[in-house]
Amino acid sequence: MTVHYDSLAINRNIRLDLPIREGIGTVTHSLARTKPMVTIVDVGGVWTTLDSYLGCITLNGASDYLWASGADTANLDFTSNEYSIAGWIFLGSGGAHMSQDLLSRFVLNTNGWELYSYTNGIITMRHHHSAGATTRTGFYAANWAFNTWYFLVVTRSGTGGQFYRGTIDGTFGAVTTVSDILIDPESCVANLYIGCNNGATGNFNKGAHWRYRIWGDRALTLQDGEQMFEKEVKWFRS
Repeated sequence: MTVHYDSLAINRNIRLDLPIREGIGTVTHSLARTKPMVTIVDVGGVWTTLDSYLGCITLNGASDYLWASGADTANLDFTSNEYSIAGWIFLGSGGAHMSQDLLSRFVLNTNGWELYSYTNGIITMRHHHSAGATTRTGFYAANWAFNTWYFLVVTRSGTGGQFYRGTIDGTFGAVTTVSDILIDPESCVANLYIGCNNGATGNFNKGAHWRYRIWGDRALTLQDGEQMFEKEVKWFRS
């Protein structure tokens, strides 16, 4: 029996899906219906093959990144709606920047959102605002170790957010999440960046990445995350 991509329950409201499967060149393609073109900017060997023969992207923490235009990612302009982000991440140690962006689509202290890691093992999801009592609100989770693969899921619903984490030698579950009372980010037309800040001028990520997925108007459940984790973790255990 054939089950089409859009018929799968997990793909309801998915807006970006990057399986990173080309293995060559400077473009990688989304499987989601809108199919934005994502360009790879690098100075070295970004395409990487794991022992399981799964292909992923490795960034050097100094100049490598991926990007898609603001026009092509207009459906990632999250304001008051729910959203979710999922992907496999490997945070490399020794990067040049203390704060390293995983995904970003924002103008600093004005609009948009960013997901970034810090050298103290914290990953934060942050909203940017141009008005109100503060220019930034967000939520974060701690205890993300360097040099190991994790399955990361981030969800926002209403004024709160939640992190989930899967480990290759363990299971998938919710982790302690500290959240502000979230303010809706203002509408943003910026480019989407993977592995650097909103202008590709800093906050470069050192590490590896596989299959970032983003959903709009949907906060994934624990069961949604478990479904993806259990199907994919085998690629990272070999």
